[in-house]
Amino acid sequence: MATFSVADTARKVRSVASGSTDFSFSFQVNNTTDVDVYLNNVLQTSGFSIVDSSGNAGLNTDGTGVVRFASAPASGVIVALKSDVPVSRSSVYTAGGNITAAALEGDFDTLTMQIGDQEETLNRSLKIPVGDDDADMTLPDKDSRKGKN
Repeated sequence: MATFSVADTARKVRSVASGSTDFSFSFQVNNTTDVDVYLNNVLQTSGFSIVDSSGNAGLNTDGTGVVRFASAPASGVIVALKSDVPVSRSSVYTAGGNITAAALEGDFDTLTMQIGDQEETLNRSLKIPVGDDDADMTLPDKDSRKGKN
């Protein structure tokens, strides 16, 4: 769980491969498993590791890091790194129990990251103008959409 100040940064990084094996991310996460790695929009589950700025396994102390591929993605491949902090909570606070500042900080940091992840996803979604409150955004069924742009 995080115990650092969470910056208001983009929760996704997009790069075009050009021979490098290393791709940095400046968004903060709690664990290396909180980073989704995509090559040309295909989620990757292997062939890379998460390292800190010194090349050691794991994250930097501020929750940022580097995705290091075992071999460089082909030139021109789109590399996207996206934060995906799980929406869950492991802390349990009980009446009369000991609540520490570190526990609260960790929970608030995680909530901030989760909200940032949702904001990044919403920013890529279809939207209507604020004044169009009566617009119907229902898509036609799949058969009606086939073959249309």
